[in-house]
Amino acid sequence: MHPAIELFRGIAALMVLTYHYAFFLMPESKTLNFLGTGVDLFFVISGFVFAPIIYSGKIAIKPYLIRRFFRIYPLYFFSLLLYYGFAPDDPQKFAFFIDHLFFLQTTSSIQEAMFFNGVTWTIPIEIEFYLLVPFLAFLTVRNINTIYIVLILAIVLKTILIMTSTEVSNPNLSTILSFHLPGFLIEFMIGVLLFSIYDKYKHQKIPKIIYIIIITFTIISLYFLILVLDLYGEGSKLLLTSYFRLWCAISYAILLFPFLIYLKKVNSFFYSICLFMGNISYGVYLFHLLLPKVLNHLNYNLTGFIGYLTCLILTVILALMTYYLIENPARIFGRKLSTKFLY
Repeated sequence: MHPAIELFRGIAALMVLTYHYAFFLMPESKTLNFLGTGVDLFFVISGFVFAPIIYSGKIAIKPYLIRRFFRIYPLYFFSLLLYYGFAPDDPQKFAFFIDHLFFLQTTSSIQEAMFFNGVTWTIPIEIEFYLLVPFLAFLTVRNINTIYIVLILAIVLKTILIMTSTEVSNPNLSTILSFHLPGFLIEFMIGVLLFSIYDKYKHQKIPKIIYIIIITFTIISLYFLILVLDLYGEGSKLLLTSYFRLWCAISYAILLFPFLIYLKKVNSFFYSICLFMGNISYGVYLFHLLLPKVLNHLNYNLTGFIGYLTCLILTVILALMTYYLIENPARIFGRKLSTKFLY
């Protein structure tokens, strides 16, 4: 995998972690709230990673689905068991657990979606995109320009959902769909488009000043988005903020481009850092909300930066352990199993 992708996977996970750990640092900070858009960075990265399959049009569906299952589900299932143990008693607790097993936690209420682990509302969206990838590959092998039709359709879908959604506390069908692939397809497609641009220019020599300009422009744009969040709030129905997450996804794609070009070849030490960031990213994403619960259960009421740092370190340790004990072995097993269905 490209070192920049591994690096930014880790960055995205740490962004989401810091967003949820804001209560340790600056509870009222809109800047820290902005870090929740690390989710959108994840979606862009996913689009980029699966773009080669989509553009090639060549995909063996059974092996593909097997690899995806063993890449996502084993660690997800293990994390769900841990969160179940620390979840509050509720008459619907077991029913919620069953829904989570089948990625149905975002089909009814905000209470169910957030009951065990507040970040797993994004997992069904990822799964839905994985299921869409073979269909996109089927379309592009017949006419590669259909990818732009899908891009336009994604924009139209998002606009319709924005205009017709009700509040999350009282969701209608549009609200529910906005927290599934129809609401986020555009962000994955931005990642797909990013890959096509990268693939076109990756062998061309681009002056470093261009990279500096791109990075500077993107940082300024992201700062503007932070100001928008501070002034209006992400949930505002104002036109300016209705496409808040979409603007973030576009900004992240622009920011990724120079790193994709510049970090194609790196020394072994820096590559090890990038690989480490990528390896722990899924575990950090899944487990970071668990550690404060565990510490509270053990009556360790940590606060401030010490609390943030302690939970961060423990999360990374847990992510690293589960990577070697569960995630990577399952991934390797899935790859081996998938080869039996290639022919």
